Amino acid sequence: MIEVKCRHCRKNLFQNESFTLLTSHNEDKSNIQHAGCDDNFIEHFLYMSTENLPIWIQEIIDQTSWTKGRLNCPFCNNRLGSFNLIIDTKCNCGTCIVPPIRLIQSKLDILNLEISK
Repeated sequence: MIEVKCRHCRKNLFQNESFTLLTSHNEDKSNIQHAGCDDNFIEHFLYMSTENLPIWIQEIIDQTSWTKGRLNCPFCNNRLGSFNLIIDTKCNCGTCIVPPIRLIQSKLDILNLEISK
């Protein structure tokens, strides 16, 4: 099981919720050997699809009427990422469209997940 906490307040962001963290190539982050476009590129973001979203992220997206906005920690209001459901963004190699929800990896503490660099 993956545990994701806000690096600022150390509170668990996904309380017993089913979710999948993805790379910019829509691959499950916990089950891949490389991360993103090539082996020399270090991804600074984790992504989520719009399926199986944590409740607090779903509420933020609903408040913006499924457009775009920032994701802040529900406990300390620290910025954790963003979402853009209007414009498709391509990854650095230009071949894949990244998932619409982006989390800043340096703002999170991720336990029980090996992240390739």
